[in-house]
Amino acid sequence: MTIKVVTDSGCDIPRDIREELDITVVPLTVTFGSTSYQDGVDLSSDEFYERLVGGSVMPTTSQPSVGSFVETYSRLRESADQLLSIHVSSKLSGTLNSASQAVAQENLSDSVQLVDSQSASMGLGFSVMAAAEAVKQGASLEEATSAAYSALERTELFILFDTLKYLEKGGRIGKASALLGSVLQLKPILTLENGEIATKAKIRTFRKGIQSLEQLSQECGNLENVAVLYTTDADYATSLAEQIEQSNNTPLVVRISPAIGTHGGPGVIGIVCVKSER
Repeated sequence: MTIKVVTDSGCDIPRDIREELDITVVPLTVTFGSTSYQDGVDLSSDEFYERLVGGSVMPTTSQPSVGSFVETYSRLRESADQLLSIHVSSKLSGTLNSASQAVAQENLSDSVQLVDSQSASMGLGFSVMAAAEAVKQGASLEEATSAAYSALERTELFILFDTLKYLEKGGRIGKASALLGSVLQLKPILTLENGEIATKAKIRTFRKGIQSLEQLSQECGNLENVAVLYTTDADYATSLAEQIEQSNNTPLVVRISPAIGTHGGPGVIGIVCVKSER
């Protein structure tokens, strides 16, 4: 029984890892004005952030089409019996809905297992990697699905924002909307609760925010996996990764993809911690 793992570009998994684990990624769409791009296909992160910082047009995103999933599932089923399709939180994107419609349209419910990660970026990414690693080791579809859910249950995601204007404009601000209109120049740390954005901490300065991220990673205890995320400040991310490095556990430093970065904006730094099972 051959199994393939599918996700979307909201996972932020580095390309070399995707290739090593044979993970198929369906791209979201990023649009500047009247021009649309496939995330990570015809718009690189470097190009995207240059336009985000230097341009006057704020980008928008949209989910992959139903047809994109139909094409992907049809192609993969030529060499696979079953597919495990794990996607960005349904409360942040309509991506899972497109995948669900494709499954229904093509009568694939017996061969495609869908998972709502209720997460994003490497919070989603680590669960996809866990599933793909399980498949690589000969796991069944049920076992690979369990591996994905196990990783999700042990994952904490904390993101430090320099500004909330991109999150607000994209309509993804969720429970953190109470922070809008504050007379204080806060640098909030946000998290995900049941797939929706929520406030973790209210910080007065960016430097204290970085210190808080380090403290939050320590509070997670022993970690199976950890990633440091960034949009435009690679030096901050590298420095934070060095600070939170544990024995035999070097953090991945991951640049947030255009699809996710559209809603974060410049200056975002974050951490994703997957707690050890033991």
